[in-house]
Amino acid sequence: MRHHSSARRLPHFLASLALTLVVVGLPLGIYVWGSHSSVFAIRHVQVLGAKRVPQPRAVELLSRQFVGRNLFTVRTVDVARTLSPLMYLASVKIDRDFPDTLRVTVGEHQPAAFVLAAGEWYLVSTEAYVLTRIGTEKRATQAALLAGPEKVRLRLPAMPAEQALQPRRHVQEELVLDALAVLRAIPPKVRSDVVLVRSSAIGYRVRLRGGAAVIVGGAESLRAKGLALDAVLAYYAARRTTITFVDVSVPDRPLARPML
Repeated sequence: MRHHSSARRLPHFLASLALTLVVVGLPLGIYVWGSHSSVFAIRHVQVLGAKRVPQPRAVELLSRQFVGRNLFTVRTVDVARTLSPLMYLASVKIDRDFPDTLRVTVGEHQPAAFVLAAGEWYLVSTEAYVLTRIGTEKRATQAALLAGPEKVRLRLPAMPAEQALQPRRHVQEELVLDALAVLRAIPPKVRSDVVLVRSSAIGYRVRLRGGAAVIVGGAESLRAKGLALDAVLAYYAARRTTITFVDVSVPDRPLARPML
């Protein structure tokens, strides 16, 4: 009886084995054939998601490197390496639009601040990634921080650092990390008016465009402090009153000094 039962199961096993070989082998066979076929040679390159990354330059770099190559053989790491000279590039995702189009979606770093460290200006992203070195600074530190780097059209807050930064590396200095956290906590419509963020004996201070000084205090409860600052500025703006000083170090009890 056992012999007959095993005999009956054998065809089922062989059928399952054959189906498995087809399921596994067919895609592998297609890949092997496709990766050597001229049908899938890349003829077109598309770049999506580029706002700060210059799209024409990205297409040029990718076309030079990949047009004519087989679409099956393109790897994400190779695309990322090809686009690495582009300053704002954060990530890449590839999509093969068969038979002949390589589509690349880019993720971008968002610039947050200019950082002055050891007489050099750097551009830093919201994630504390050092995008590039901008140039040398010869002016007095306070004047330079208030004015920002020379001959740069991008309008961003400035902040100091104690140590030189490394381009294409993340910032490690706590002073800068906390200052960036202060910036992120400020609502966007107010953040665009921030000129300077720096540390003082009473915590972090912010200078707004127009001259108003803001005392933030320590790096705790930053969201509440940002909302308090937004509320104070909106209150005085509605009354068309200019203020010269705001203290949100205790966000439940903000203080402000209007211009007399």
